[in-house]
Amino acid sequence: MRLLLGRVLLPALHQGTRRCSGGPPKEIRVRFAPSPTGFLHLGGLRTALYNYLFAKKHGGAFILRLEDTDRSRLVPGAAAAIEDMLEWAGIPPDESPRRGGPYGPYEQSQRLNLYHEATQALLESGAAYRCFCTLQRLELIKKEALRSRQTPRYDNRCRHLTSNQVKEKMAKNMPFVVRFQLPSGAHSFQDLVYGWTHHDVASVEGDPVILKGDGFPTYHLANVVDDYKMAVSHVLRGEEWLISTTKHLLLYQALGWHPPEYAHLPLLLNKDGSKLSKRQGDIFIQHFVQKGYLPDTLLDIITNCGSGFSGNQTGRTLPELIQQYNLQSISTHSALLDLEKLPEFSRVHLTRWIEGADTRAQLVAQLQTLLQEKFKDLIFDREYIERILVLRKVSGQSPQPIQFVFVAGKFL
Repeated sequence: MRLLLGRVLLPALHQGTRRCSGGPPKEIRVRFAPSPTGFLHLGGLRTALYNYLFAKKHGGAFILRLEDTDRSRLVPGAAAAIEDMLEWAGIPPDESPRRGGPYGPYEQSQRLNLYHEATQALLESGAAYRCFCTLQRLELIKKEALRSRQTPRYDNRCRHLTSNQVKEKMAKNMPFVVRFQLPSGAHSFQDLVYGWTHHDVASVEGDPVILKGDGFPTYHLANVVDDYKMAVSHVLRGEEWLISTTKHLLLYQALGWHPPEYAHLPLLLNKDGSKLSKRQGDIFIQHFVQKGYLPDTLLDIITNCGSGFSGNQTGRTLPELIQQYNLQSISTHSALLDLEKLPEFSRVHLTRWIEGADTRAQLVAQLQTLLQEKFKDLIFDREYIERILVLRKVSGQSPQPIQFVFVAGKFL
């Protein structure tokens, strides 16, 4: 892939990687970078899985990085729970806040010095500037734009301050943010899924804030700095970030860094085409864990409804997903998830688990825990549970583990 920025061509390859003949760079490093402002849901699990599969397909590293700079929205326990759910799903990161690694720390709130260094470099080169506009002025700009039925955008007023004016305001300790100066003109880049895209960002929005008044970066700066400093070779993320990628690539250019390659993944939607909403409740991974679903069941159904694999059969295991995964075959169509098919997927995977000695032992252990929670004063031995499992399988009625609790109760 090559990146076209104005008249400048930059190879979209990260330093430290080398391209194989006709293939991806040898050193593959991808990341899943959620914000711990909530718990992991199906859409996030799918993004994490696609990154994991790409890394394992090419012998690379899968990184978990927490984007926790929005301090006001952090949810207690969410950071640890995200990594817990990745481990439960069988796709643990190679590097993470919990595991550590050579490119840590893996929480953005602990990497502020890196963002400040990058910001200072942009200020010194003239690619960024301090903005002293008050919240009141910004609100007036927004209201006026809405009144005129225009898209609100910053008017770049502080871009034109002289160095003496900036010094005067700094001497008065006036609060400020730092904005990135968007170059004019259309810019193009090649996405590994969506192909060539073209955006004239400066014509539709004002200069974006890259460092807030509290010293924390915005997503635009933080993800660029972290991806570069962590030697990320490929960025696989949701398509909602496709329109922002031009800004990120312009930041790479301003900093003199080689960017990674980008692949934006189509959204995972409900079967009626509506967006998955956290208000639905049943899209969080913990919900499926509590219901006793197997990890393989979830991984299978969220990949079965989309593209990126050779074949579309039910019952694929994680090793099979890794083998069949092909980034180049991902289409731009949204993936429609039909959770009404979940029992069908569950029966397939439960049957396979019952048939395998090792997986059956794991399933029995899980069921013993569930039964103990339901019938606290009774003890269920392994042989008893195995007999019921086999009987239900033979009858073609392999239940969910949570349903099995009530099935077992009938035999008491």
